[in-house]
Amino acid sequence: MAERPLTDQERRDLLEHAHVLHAATLRRHGELLDTHAAQMTLLTSLLERQLATQQALTATQARLAETLEAIKDLLRRGHGQ
Repeated sequence: MAERPLTDQERRDLLEHAHVLHAATLRRHGELLDTHAAQMTLLTSLLERQLATQQALTATQARLAETLEAIKDLLRRGHGQ
């Protein structure tokens, strides 16, 4: 069975509906990109804080190792060794 051609009004309605859907899709994609950008900014900040914490812990570990060696040295000297 052959389909009838669309009327001018039906074409306009379809185009208007397509335009509304397209605009909504663009708006949603924009929102997703904004959310993604905010999340990337947060992740970058967290990564920088993690690296700073790691550096601080490494420095603390080195100082603790030096302190431990100094304590061992004091104990050896205290026992006449």
